[in-house]
Amino acid sequence: MPSRLFQSIPNKRDFLARSLGATGGLRLLERLARARRSLVVLTYHRIAPRGDGVDPYYDPVISATPEGFRDHMRLVRDRFQVVRLDDLAGPATIPDARKPSAMVTFDDGYRDNHDAALPILQELGIPATFFIPTDFLERPRLPWWDHVAYVLKTTTAPRLIVKRTDDDASPIVIDLGAEPSAAARTDAIMRVIRAVLAGEVPDQAAFLARLEEQAEVAVDSPALGRGLFMSWEHLRRLVALGHSIGSHGHGHVALASLPDAPQRRELALSRTILEAAVRTPVKAVAYPYGWPGAFSDRTLELAADAGYTLGFTGLEGVNRPDAPDFAPLALRRLNIGAGDTPALLRARSALHAAVGKSWL
Repeated sequence: MPSRLFQSIPNKRDFLARSLGATGGLRLLERLARARRSLVVLTYHRIAPRGDGVDPYYDPVISATPEGFRDHMRLVRDRFQVVRLDDLAGPATIPDARKPSAMVTFDDGYRDNHDAALPILQELGIPATFFIPTDFLERPRLPWWDHVAYVLKTTTAPRLIVKRTDDDASPIVIDLGAEPSAAARTDAIMRVIRAVLAGEVPDQAAFLARLEEQAEVAVDSPALGRGLFMSWEHLRRLVALGHSIGSHGHGHVALASLPDAPQRRELALSRTILEAAVRTPVKAVAYPYGWPGAFSDRTLELAADAGYTLGFTGLEGVNRPDAPDFAPLALRRLNIGAGDTPALLRARSALHAAVGKSWL
């Protein structure tokens, strides 16, 4: 295919995945994958419409639209043996089946998990596990990434000068102009998000206050948080319908950035709160952020001490019990993003299961 024509394709990863299927390569990979037991764990965050001006929060946490999520779940139902959290007994036993096994998980506890995703899960008979940061329900508020996006999508200020700290000599300068485009707002959001993730903002609350002041946007974070996240009653309904609840820490912090005592508290407190709220044992944790550096070997030890038998990371891949790095407290997942079509989901899963990595 001429490079110019390839560059014109809007979703190149989906095109490559479909091409892999059309040439028979995908079927070969799936036959290779079936020779070894494997578990694919899919990670979703929000299920909501996307597009300019549709949503006031951080777009990258929208994993799929409701229509796209239904297409994903049809693929999961048809091509995988769907596994419940309780099916992973003790040392994360992975069923030996003709189909690869798959789990569906959600992180963060967004309200649209209940309102948009749950009806689709029920319709297609697919159980899911929801990992909850308990402080978001105990003290409703916007998480920092949605707070940043809300301010920068709402502001009419043409220029913002935001200090990372009170004595920041090189503040973040954001030029939006008199009539900012969606692209300009997205660029501004990503600049601020990167600064926070890079550890340049030691006091998030103070930083968010300075951002609001510069943007001339007042944020009622508790009221917005109550609308954005599920309630305890929503969690109890999920459990009553056969779904599972796990911990996502208490305050959604990178656990490995904390000393032992605060890590223990994050892990133990969230489990205690959840078990009291949903009246069922909580044996699984998904480490907040989940990438290397957000959890450590010590985090895994502390999770075991806190009573967890399963731990889920953000490390990309599928889980094979015969792999040398297989660990029940460090299970891998496939993070699902807005560009992941059913063809991509199928191809990524097969590549990881057959050859241990995916280039899609």
